[in-house]
Amino acid sequence: MMDSSSYCDPCSGEGKSLPAKQFCSDCDECLCKDCVEYHQKFKATKSHHLIDLTSILQSKIPTTKKLCEVHPDIPLDFYCTHHDVVCCRACIPSDHQSCKDVLPLEVASKHIKSSSLLEDTLKEWQNIGKTLDYLKQDRKNNVDELEKVESSILVDISTWKTDLIKKINTLEEKLKSDIAKAKKKNIDQLRKDNTEISELNDVVQEKTQELEFLKDHGSNNQLYLTIREQGKGVQNIVKRVQEMALSYKKAVLKFEKVGDIDIKSIGSILEAKESCQVKHCQVKLQQAQFQPGRVTLTTFTKEIQEQVNEGHKIVITDIAVSTDNKVFLSNFISAGAIYVYSINGHKLVYNTIRECPRHPYGISILTGTDIAIVTLPYESYLQYINTKSLKLDKIVEVGTGCYGITTTGNYIAVGKRTEIKILQRNGEIMKTVLLSNTPLSLICSLIYNHHDSNIIYRNNTEVHCIQLDGTALYKFKVSGESGIAVDFQGNVYASEHHKSEIQRLLPDGRFRDVVLTGNDGIAKPYAITFNESYTKFIVANTTGLVQIYNCK
Repeated sequence: MMDSSSYCDPCSGEGKSLPAKQFCSDCDECLCKDCVEYHQKFKATKSHHLIDLTSILQSKIPTTKKLCEVHPDIPLDFYCTHHDVVCCRACIPSDHQSCKDVLPLEVASKHIKSSSLLEDTLKEWQNIGKTLDYLKQDRKNNVDELEKVESSILVDISTWKTDLIKKINTLEEKLKSDIAKAKKKNIDQLRKDNTEISELNDVVQEKTQELEFLKDHGSNNQLYLTIREQGKGVQNIVKRVQEMALSYKKAVLKFEKVGDIDIKSIGSILEAKESCQVKHCQVKLQQAQFQPGRVTLTTFTKEIQEQVNEGHKIVITDIAVSTDNKVFLSNFISAGAIYVYSINGHKLVYNTIRECPRHPYGISILTGTDIAIVTLPYESYLQYINTKSLKLDKIVEVGTGCYGITTTGNYIAVGKRTEIKILQRNGEIMKTVLLSNTPLSLICSLIYNHHDSNIIYRNNTEVHCIQLDGTALYKFKVSGESGIAVDFQGNVYASEHHKSEIQRLLPDGRFRDVVLTGNDGIAKPYAITFNESYTKFIVANTTGLVQIYNCK
C-alpha cells in the first residue's frame, strides 16, 4: 500500500528528499512535480502511465514481471502466438525462429482493456473470490456446528451413563434376589438334614442307654438278648449314616463376575468427513480476442519408430514419461511387466524390465517426483514404483476393476467402471465421483487437465470431461478403448485404434482435426502421451510399435 509520505525515487537517488506527487506504473517509481514534467517531455517516457498518489493511497500497486526469466536483463517485448508465451528478443533466435506471428507486445496488447480475456479473467477472479467466501463461511458454519454438537454429545454421554447405571442397579437388585433365594433354599435343606440327624441321633442315644442300663442292672441273659436284637438294627443305622456322610455337601455361595469387566470405554467419538457442499464452477477463459489471427496448433514430425520386443508376449496399454525422458511402457499380458526405455537422440534405447504382479494396465508418474503408480485391476490395488531404482514400493487398495490412472502434484485419480476415486499422494481416498456409465463400460484412460483442473476420461464409446465434483462439461463419441492426451494449449488428443489415426479436440470438446493417420506411419494406436515439456508426443500400439514425434 502506498505511503502518503512517499518521496520521489529519482531524487532520493541523488540524496534529495522531495515529496512524491505521482506514481509511474511502467517504471515502478514515485515522482515529484519536476520529475513528472521531465517524464512527460522525454520521448522514451512520455507514453508511460502516471497515477496521482492521492488516488492510490489505499490501494496496493501490483508489480508486473517485465524481465525475461531466461534472460533476466532483457525486457519481455514479444508475444509468440504459436507457443502462447511472452518472450524477450533474445528468446526468438533460440526458441521461436521458425514461429510465425511473433508480435511486439504493444501490438498484442493493443486492445487488451476491451478484450474478452480481461473480462473473463476478472470474472474468474471474482468467481474464485465468491467461492473462497463461501468456503470461509462453510468453515465458520462447521466451527459453529462443532461447538453446538459438543454440548449435545455431552448430554448424550451423561444420558448413556445414567442408563448404564440404571442397568447396573437393576442387575444388582437381581443378584441380591438371587442370593437370598439361594441362601433360603440351601438353609432349608441343611435344616431338613439336621432334623433327620437329630431323629437318628435320638435312636442312637436310646439304644446306648438300654445297653448301659442292662450292663449295670440286668442279667447276662437280658443283655445278651438285647445286643442280639440291636445287632439287626445297628447295621441299618450304620448304612444310613454312611449314606449321609457321603451325600451331604457343604453349601457354598460365591459371586462370579461375568468375565473380567474392564470398562475402559462406554463409547467413542467418531470423526466423520463429509464432502464440502461448496462447489467451484470455473469461468471458462477465452483466448485473447485482441490477438491477430488464431493461435497456431501443434504440428508433429516423426523422429523415432521402434518395435518393442524383448522376448515376451506384448499388449501395451499405457505410457508414462519421466522428467529425464525415460519411457515406461505397461505390458498388460499375464506375465506383467513395465518396460523402461530412454530417448537418446533419434533412438529409443532399451534400459530394463521391471516385473510386476500380473496384468499392469495404467501407469502415471507423480508430478515432481520419482514415483510411478501402476494400476493392477485384477489385484485390486495400485503399485508404487521408484522410477530411479525401479524398486516396488507400497501398495494402495482401491478395489477391483481399476484401469485408467492420472496424477498431479498431490492427487491421484483412478478410473473404475462406474466411478473415479480421488486419492491423496499417500493413498488416502478423498472422494469418489460417481459416473453415469453402464457397468460394462471400462474407463481405460484418464488424464488430469492442468489448464482448467478438470478430469478427462475415456470409456468404450466416449471421451468425457468432468469437473472434480462430477459435473459433466462435454462428451465426444469415439470407437472403442484407447488413449487420450492433452497438449500445452489444452487441446485433447484421442487415439482411434480401429481407424489408425489420432484425433484432436479443442479445449471445449469440439472436434478440430485428424493430426496423424496411417500415412504418417500410425498403425492401430492405443496408448498416447506427451512428455513433461510437451516437446515429444509418444504413440504405442498394443503390439509394441512405439513412435515418437517432435512437437512444434
